[in-house]
Formats: sequence, C-alpha cells, structure tokens
Amino acid sequence: MKTKVIKFFSLLILFCLFQSCISQKTEFGKKTEIHGSKDSARSIAKISFIKSLDDSEFEEGQFSNGKESLKYRMLSPEKIKLERKYPLIVVFHGSGAVGTDNKSQMGVLSKMWLLPENRKKYPSFVLSPQFPVRSSNYHLDEKRRVSASESNEYLDLLLKSIDSLANSKHIDRSRIYVMGFSMGGATVSNAISTRPDLFAAAINISGISQFDHNEKLLKTPIWLVHGSLDTDNFPQSNLKF
Repeated sequence: MKTKVIKFFSLLILFCLFQSCISQKTEFGKKTEIHGSKDSARSIAKISFIKSLDDSEFEEGQFSNGKESLKYRMLSPEKIKLERKYPLIVVFHGSGAVGTDNKSQMGVLSKMWLLPENRKKYPSFVLSPQFPVRSSNYHLDEKRRVSASESNEYLDLLLKSIDSLANSKHIDRSRIYVMGFSMGGATVSNAISTRPDLFAAAINISGISQFDHNEKLLKTPIWLVHGSLDTDNFPQSNLKF
C-alpha cells in the first residue's frame, strides 16, 4: 500500500513542478521550498500539449439523489481485467470551471491521465465531477486567524456516489485518491476531513484548507503544494495547523 501511494505521488510531483516556479511542500508543519525550474519553457510546452488532448474518452454521467444532481466525466482503464481492481483518482476543478456544461472541468489535472505513457503505466479510473456552484467557500478561522474552507451538499452527494461507484466498477477501495487545484484544492481538504476513511492519499494544489480534524488525518498522506507569491489563495492556511 505504501509503495503504491509513493508511486502515485511521484507522478504528481512532476506535474506540480510545472504549475509553480516557487512552491512549498508542507507535511503537518514540515516545509520544503522548491525553487524555479530551469526547464520552464519545456514545462509550459508540456502543459499546452496536455490541454490540447481530446477528452472524448472521458464518458459523461450524472449523480443524483433526487434533490441535487452533479455531472461528471470518467475515464476507464484501456483494458480492464476482470480479476483485477484499479485505482480511482478524483479530480476537483477550480472556480473557473463551475457550471453544468460537463466540459469546463476538463483541465490539465484530468487530461494528464490521457497521456499514453500514463495510461500504460498507471491504469486507473479518473473521475472529474463538475460542480454547478462553488464546491468550497471561504471564511475566517477565528482560532488560527487565517482563511478556511467549507463545502456544501454537492460534495456530500459526490462522496456518497463514490461509494456506489466503487461497488459497481472494478475499483480498489484501498486506492481511492483525490486531488485538486485552487478551489478544488480547498475541496480536497474538505473531502478528506469529511471522509478520511475513503481516501488513500490527497494532493491540494494552491487551495485554502480546513484542518479542524487533524487527529482523523494522521494516517492519510497529504501533499500540500502552494506558491509562496499566491495573492488569490494565501498560503498561510496551509502553514498554520
């Protein structure tokens, strides 16, 4: 299990280095600064290529509980062996993709799994939901004196739907991962705080976090990546626990 998580994180490290010239990696108080890449031009070209990929292999779907509904796209492994179980990677989008077109949420974090080398080396289910409203809203954490995030009923619907999805697909329940950028990063922290039992690991990129249940997350590998010069989502929320 530990080896599988490390392999998953290793792949995401490469992508996150593309996203920010200066980032901070924090693990409950332990901080590592990663300074500008010498190969930024190549990184930008790689991101542009990923954005250009055709996402038609992500099938459209919708979760509903009779009151709320949530559209999503999902990628399946190229070849599913019936005797095997596969990881599920849940990707949360930023605020710019809020809507109902079931398309705008298909950014780099989702499309990177379409790369032939990733599909071959990391066969997985990839779930990209689209929230019709903000998936996380921010408020002042009076105790820590920093911004914090809180989710809504649409995240609750998604978490319950993941349980059903895992029962109906060849999904390995011990390898359900979650990742997100900006508002999606905040939603990552809300998701693992709500259901620490559900996720094997989490990656929050530039999101406002809410860690008010730290004791529940001690066994969950969490990677926080935040640009030190971010003026939209200040990194202090990920530095003060």
